[in-house]
Amino acid sequence: MPHRRTYTLEQAAPLLNLGRNTLARRLRQAGVLGPDNLPAGPYRGRVNLVIVATGTYWHPICGWTHYGRTELTDAGLDHVADKLGIAIDHLPAPHARRAGPQAHHAGSTP
Repeated sequence: MPHRRTYTLEQAAPLLNLGRNTLARRLRQAGVLGPDNLPAGPYRGRVNLVIVATGTYWHPICGWTHYGRTELTDAGLDHVADKLGIAIDHLPAPHARRAGPQAHHAGSTP
């Protein structure tokens, strides 16, 4: 899978003129995210729109703990803006940009 630029909810929120918690709430209400803030139903496996970045961290009580963090691609950011009725300047097509280094992302299968 080619690397693509992605945005955490914290990074995407100001681009949509929202706060992070407001964006997460509206995405849950719109059916994009589930209660765990991970992709819901039809958005699972739609890696062109939404991906889940995975990793581990050391928790002092539980030890090594896995996590998943929802990130939006450029196309996903445009899609979310349209779905939520937010006017933004849409981003250029992915082939018009240079790819930069990215975190490891786990894709899910539908």
